[in-house]
Formats: sequence, C-alpha cells, structure tokens
Amino acid sequence: MSEASALSELGGLEARAGMLAAAESLYRDGLGLVEERSAPEVSWRLRAGLAQALEGRGMLVESAQMFRAAIEDVESVAGTLALEDRRAAFLADKWDVYAELALLEGARGRDRAAFEVSERMRARQMLDLLARGRIASPRADGGQFAEREQSLRRRIAELTTSLTGAAESVGAALRGPGIAQVDRAVVREALTRAQDEYTELMREIRERAPEYAAIVTGETVSTTDVMDRLAPDQVLLEYLLSDSTSVVFVVTADTVAVIDLNINRHALAQLVDLVRASVVQPDGAAARNLLQSSLRRLYQVLLTPVEDRGLLSGKERLIVAPHLELHYLPFDALVAPDFSDEYLVERFEVSYVPSASVWLRLKERRTTAVSPRVLALAPRERSLPGSREEVEAIRSIFGARARVLIGAEATEAALRREASEYGIIHIASYGILNKRNPLFSYVDLQPEGEFDGRLEVHEVFGLDLNARLVVLSACQTGLGSGALADVPAGDDWVGLVRSFLFAGASSVAATMWAVEDRATARLMERFYRQLESGRGLGEALALAKRASLRDPRTRHPFYWAGFALVGIQ
Repeated sequence: MSEASALSELGGLEARAGMLAAAESLYRDGLGLVEERSAPEVSWRLRAGLAQALEGRGMLVESAQMFRAAIEDVESVAGTLALEDRRAAFLADKWDVYAELALLEGARGRDRAAFEVSERMRARQMLDLLARGRIASPRADGGQFAEREQSLRRRIAELTTSLTGAAESVGAALRGPGIAQVDRAVVREALTRAQDEYTELMREIRERAPEYAAIVTGETVSTTDVMDRLAPDQVLLEYLLSDSTSVVFVVTADTVAVIDLNINRHALAQLVDLVRASVVQPDGAAARNLLQSSLRRLYQVLLTPVEDRGLLSGKERLIVAPHLELHYLPFDALVAPDFSDEYLVERFEVSYVPSASVWLRLKERRTTAVSPRVLALAPRERSLPGSREEVEAIRSIFGARARVLIGAEATEAALRREASEYGIIHIASYGILNKRNPLFSYVDLQPEGEFDGRLEVHEVFGLDLNARLVVLSACQTGLGSGALADVPAGDDWVGLVRSFLFAGASSVAATMWAVEDRATARLMERFYRQLESGRGLGEALALAKRASLRDPRTRHPFYWAGFALVGIQ
C-alpha cells in the first residue's frame, strides 16, 4: 500500500511537469499493486490521477471511465471516516473528482451526464450529513428501521474512531491505558461485523421502507425527470465549485447546459466573504460601496454567462442549488453590472434547493391536503419585541385560522404536540448555530415538562409535519455547518432547513445572518398579506422584499436579503 501511494505521488509530480505518458505509467503500476486488495483510499487517488493524465492526452472516453471508477472508490469509504480532520481532507479531494468528471462530460457535449454527476455528489453529501449523529425516528413507514439504522451507523463510527485512535496513539504519551494489540484485532472484527450488518439492513430498508431509504441512501433522479417538472418560466441553476474552476448547470423545461464560470472556489469564497462582512453594516458608507461592488462582481461571475447564452430569457422564477460557500450568498441581492442598481429580486423570484433531486421529491411527496391553519410562536417577546408584533400581525391576517402562542405558552412541547395539524408554522425567536456539530443547532422555545425548549436539528428529523411552509424568523437559522470554516464546508445545508424539509415541510424560509427585529416584523407582515391574497410562496416573498426596497429605511439588503426560501416556490 505504501508503494502504491508513493507511485501516486510520483505520478502527480510527472503530471505537473507535463510528462503525461510517464504519469500514466506510474498510476497504472500503482493500480497493479492494489488490484487484488480492497484499498479504495489508495486506489481512488490512483484512478483520479490516471483519469487526469488520460484527459491531458486527449483520451476523453477512457478518462471519464476512470473518473467514474475513482468515484466508486470514493463512495465506498465516504461514510467510514469518523475523525473530523480526516473527513475534511477526504471531502476536499472528493469534490474535485466529481467536478472534474462533470467538466469532462460537459467538454464531451454530454451535458445531461455532467448534471447527473453533480446530483450524485450532492446525494453523497446528504448521506454524510446523516452519518454525523443519531437522528430521531422518522414517521411510521421508516420508524421500524430508523433506530437500527442510526444505532448501527453510530456503532460503526465509534469502532472506526477506536481503531484509528489506537493506531495513531502508538508512541504518544497518554494519560490512561491504550488499546492493546489483541484488542485492536477484536475491534477490527467487530467493525467488519457491523458493516456487514449495515449492508444487509440497507437492502431490507430499500424493500420495505422506500421513503426512509431515499433519505439515508441519497438516491438521485434523472435530468429528464427534472426537466419534465420545470414550468416554462422556471430555470434551475445548480452550481459546482472546485479548486480549478466552477461550473453552473442550467436546466429548463427544454434545455440542459453546462457553463464554465472560469473562476475557482477560493476566488468565489473571497467575494462571498466580502458580501457577508459588509452586508451587516448598513450604516457605513465604505461598507455600502464595498457591498455594491462585490454584488456586481458576483452577478457578473455567476449570472452573466447564463444571460449571455439567452437562458434567462422569458424566465421569472430562479431555483438555485448552491454549493459550498455559495450557500451563504443572498442571490436575490446580486446587482446587475450595468450600474442600474437593480437587484436580482426586482426581476426574479428566487428560491433555493439542496439539489434537484430533493426539489423533485418535495414536489412529488405532497399527497394529502394541506391545512389552511397557521401556528405562530413568539417565545421571547420581551427581548424581541418585534416578534410579538410579528405573530399578532399573523393573527390579524388569518383570523380564526391562526393559533398564536406568545411567551410562556410558546413551548417546545406545544410545537411537538400540535405541529402536524398546521399548514404553516411560524417561529419568531433566536436561532443558535452549532458549527462544530450542526445536528445540535436549535431554535429557542420555552421549556415545558421533559422538553428543555431547545428544538435541535436531530429532534426536528423526528417530527411528523404536513406543512406547506415553515418560517424560521430567527437569527442565522438558514446556516448549516461550514459557516466560518469551523467544520468541513461539504456538509451543505446541514441545519434546521434540511431537517424541517425531511420532517415533512414542503418549503422553509430561514435567515442567513442575524436579522433586525422590527424590520423583520414588517417584512413578515407584508409576506403573509401577499400569501393570504393568493400569491405563491416565492412570489409573496419577492413582493415583500420589493416593498422593503421601496422603503428608504429598509432599502439596504441587510434588512431583507437575509431571508431565503428553500424548497418549492
């Protein structure tokens, strides 16, 4: 294995020196050493390197085949890396393999195949998310399997950690006993048994609980399926970032296109950081100027190439599937580069989805009638006086169809008891982001009985919702892990948004930064008035934001752009 790894490094050196034939030979020698062994953590690097060498020599078909073989190796070990630092390094390489295959398929004119590679990558992210912690049992069809599936997943992670920790602690000065060599053999055997048991369980789940299987396996849909469900005025923009370049997949009812944006992930991340640093300073002239220039530059990078191809012509609704740092960018605040100071929200309704596959499943799974009733909670009306105004406005708009809980009545227990009966759930409170383990991010409610008032992500997965919409009118409820780089950015939208979607909500409105109390109350009142008048979710939110733009007090994006609608417009 060490010799194969060394050949992989030598192959990379030859490739960087332009000696592609020599690189190919070294990679093939390395694969020859591991072909009789199960060593995907070595072989995927060899295959990816060989694929790059073949692509450089113009052997595109062979290169694509080798990239796909590398991805098979990647996916065979993606769920087994328990240590955070090892997972981070693994994911960083992983995204590039997918991105390079997508770029290659695009260069071959296989736009649909390229798009489906991107979807496959996002499915792996979904599975990696669920592996991060134990999630409460979902609804009836998967409940019988959920406890077994999550317990086994945790057991595998614990055994892997023990085994890896024992190997890495050799020679270290530790307080407490280490794991003896004989114990390592026992742990390895237990790990093998657990992995075999998990494989058998997944087969059973696919046969008897397909809905739960779709969650834990991250299965994807075809490009044709997505195209068939897009309306003529809709366009899906799915972004894929890598260290070499970035691409956008543009899907409409009759078109699939792959566009190279000619900018790498790190340059985009710097622009997003500038936007996020300056958008929260609405009163500073220097920050405003920096914000406008950054928003224009991002528009030019992310949307102008799509416009130049005529793919936004006749479109009114944008569905954005971001990637990595783009999850933290308010797309509807992007400014056209013609210096008209027109924000994207003034031309389009903008919504977000974790992936096209998730979007399609959200559209297909609604089989029962959605209740017209609204549940609104404001547990912290003293520290957030605007939250009381917010839920009272909901009472005024919806009348007898609204149940409003304020202060001590707005408990976690009440939400758990009643949530399944409402078509709209509105929570006006604090949102707390746990960047180290996003399964423990939470929305703050009042305690009652056995419930502590912290509605955590892993608990939301176990709710039984039938909601058209969940509104998390709180601070930073839309952020998942990856924010501020405390954990790997690959776990996109790990947080309350995705958990509420999995719990049964068709759409979730959440925030990207700490929103201002009074301005949020006014924005929400406008949104619900539009919704009650018969507007769709995306249109109602866009109209509410445009009204904020016309108000001189709230024209700055800080006051309105932080709200993102994730799910179905």
